[in-house]
Amino acid sequence: MFFNEEGILNIDEAVVETPSYKKIMEDGIVTEEELVDQAQKVVSMLQTKEKKYNEEQLSEIKALLTESSVLYAVYNIHSIQNINK
Repeated sequence: MFFNEEGILNIDEAVVETPSYKKIMEDGIVTEEELVDQAQKVVSMLQTKEKKYNEEQLSEIKALLTESSVLYAVYNIHSIQNINK
């Protein structure tokens, strides 16, 4: 579910299959409004989770989101470095 045969996270495939991504990308342009709407959606989802989970669970979710963001950032930096070679 989360990983492919090589043990690599399938996040790219999950993203492109997500209805919100498909809707944003249907015209090939990401607008400021779409960014704001998606940010609000994520904030709303996080606020819902804050009400549902205890502190330990929230800490685990925060760690997962943080490490996922690190992965995303370094992946993009790695991709840029490879373009510049």
